[in-house]
Amino acid sequence: MEKIIDREVAWRIFAHEFSRSNLYLSEGDERAPNYIITPTGVKCNRLFIVGVVTEVENIGHDNNLWKARIADPTGVFTVYAGQYQPEAAIFLSELEVPAFVALVGKARKYEPEDGNVYLSIRPEEINLADGKLRDRWVLDTAERTIERIKAVEEAHASGLSGNELAELLKTKGTNPVFADGMVRALAHYDNMEQIIAELKTAIINAINVVATDMSGKEVTGVNKPQINSDEPGFMEDILDNPELEQADDLVEETIPEQEFIPGTNLVEEVRKEAEETEQVMDETNGLVPEPEVELETNAGETPVQEIPPEPKEQIAAILDKLDSGKGVPYSMIVENALSSGMNAMFVESGIKALMAEGRCYEPKIGTLRKV
Repeated sequence: MEKIIDREVAWRIFAHEFSRSNLYLSEGDERAPNYIITPTGVKCNRLFIVGVVTEVENIGHDNNLWKARIADPTGVFTVYAGQYQPEAAIFLSELEVPAFVALVGKARKYEPEDGNVYLSIRPEEINLADGKLRDRWVLDTAERTIERIKAVEEAHASGLSGNELAELLKTKGTNPVFADGMVRALAHYDNMEQIIAELKTAIINAINVVATDMSGKEVTGVNKPQINSDEPGFMEDILDNPELEQADDLVEETIPEQEFIPGTNLVEEVRKEAEETEQVMDETNGLVPEPEVELETNAGETPVQEIPPEPKEQIAAILDKLDSGKGVPYSMIVENALSSGMNAMFVESGIKALMAEGRCYEPKIGTLRKV
């Protein structure tokens, strides 16, 4: 009988986690798969992402190598398509930016002589998507990532490592591939607690972006709804949204299911733990703490404390107001933001956060355009 080799699982991974992965594994000969092992234990050879293409660039001779940046709400993936991915290369060359896309591809690393390592994706299949499919992917990826975080934290708390930890995971019925990746990740990543804390914060921010998109309303300033995991069943309400059913069907029909560890919804627990870490600012989303504003009240009433919107939401409101479809000069956005009382540093961080989430892009230098 002809031996059939199973294809590697296409994992759902956020850009935040993928870009912070620096453990690499090659098993067997040259034909054996190469893996990028992420902090949550994913042995990633293939991955499935949905995001916004914010930039496409021809970087090869004779139009045979294309580079694209695909943003999810946590960061950016870099994609390369050349002569060995002709369909993907043609797709990118004809794509009108910005655009939602769904992509399955191989995880790759490039290590030049200077010692730096660059991660990228080589596309196997890429197709147009839409906002609903992106939102569905974000929620699915959030739940899968939280499941992995829970497993990694339990393994770390056991105090075991190496073969002892592998045996423990085996007795728990953990998937062998995931168990091997988890053992290797815990042995490699020294600052695991900080990495996990930052990843939790990125997940919560991603869910908040999706919750805003799903509201179907124009949301600016302090009226922007935010995911509140203190409310029971908040994740179930999002997942049960009937507007996402079509996107859900598209995922199941076109993309191999990711392998994951079964478990319960852990978003509420993650939210509480993340708040304790006070990780209110990182390089990806540019979040910064804002002072509380005391509103005027009538005599005898209790003053109401209201928290101003994040810098990126203030910038998003300005961009939405000024952009008629052709883009807005960067200087005009900055001028409007400063005149509204924003700090110059916050303006820059807000713009970077919006671009990282794929909510705006730079069609040409010095001009921003909303997606």
